[in-house]
Amino acid sequence: MELEDIVIGGYRRMNIMQTGQNSEVWQVCDAGLGRQMAAMKLLLPEREHDRAQQKALRHESKVGLQLEHPKIIRTFKFGRDKHIVFILMEYFPSLNLKLRLMRKQYESFVRPKLRTILTQAAQGLDYMHSLKWVHRDVKPDNILVDSLANVKLIDFALAVKAASGFLKRFGRRSVTAGTRSYMSPEQIRGLPVDARADVYSFGVLSYEIVAGRLPFVGQSASDLLRKHIFEVPPPIETARRVTPEFEKLLHRMMAKKEKDRLPTMMDFQNELRRIRIFSDEGAEAESSPKGAARS
Repeated sequence: MELEDIVIGGYRRMNIMQTGQNSEVWQVCDAGLGRQMAAMKLLLPEREHDRAQQKALRHESKVGLQLEHPKIIRTFKFGRDKHIVFILMEYFPSLNLKLRLMRKQYESFVRPKLRTILTQAAQGLDYMHSLKWVHRDVKPDNILVDSLANVKLIDFALAVKAASGFLKRFGRRSVTAGTRSYMSPEQIRGLPVDARADVYSFGVLSYEIVAGRLPFVGQSASDLLRKHIFEVPPPIETARRVTPEFEKLLHRMMAKKEKDRLPTMMDFQNELRRIRIFSDEGAEAESSPKGAARS
């Protein structure tokens, strides 16, 4: 039997779409009808019996099933077929933002569409935050962008409920979780987080896109994390033609102290509507949709 010919949970695997450290995503079709397309996320064969990874996949589905927004990938169900656990999701043919940058699509695609891409991603995050969920792994890898610049947020394995009130001030420390290059200082310290942790990470990914490099790199993991906690992002090179207003906005998003940070992703959208990203962004440049209210 061909690898692609395996049926799981009533769906036939067709093409592999993405492979990560612990899981892979397949394009699948209904084994009976042969027409209904979906995406299926399942653990890698060597991780199939890993209880911790099974628990993470179940948690991701639990969060995803609560989210219904046009800028967030739809989750349909969590399933088990013998020893295989999986999430059935919306099929959205696209590349993630990281791959588009790696494939040198910045000038031809990402830069001209950046205002639209950032606005849509911010709308998805703002919706998550309205339901008190913090993504905690905001990075270009987790933003899908199709050929028309439509955006979907993915991967809710690290999502947690936002801390507030007493828990925000006195909640116990947790295990540090996230992707080191994008983690907020409070995540690194294992402190309770709220929407501002995602604001920080979104600032980092936006900086990476327009600067052509991450704001912080380290000689070791600890050195990188130290820079997130203590150092200010270096200035963006003039050759990148980023306006001082947008760079200032990114610095506000990446403020070390939460109280100094831009509070919400709605605030980011409002600020973005008022400024140019690039100095050569003319009046004819595409504008974000008016009234970026939560859908």
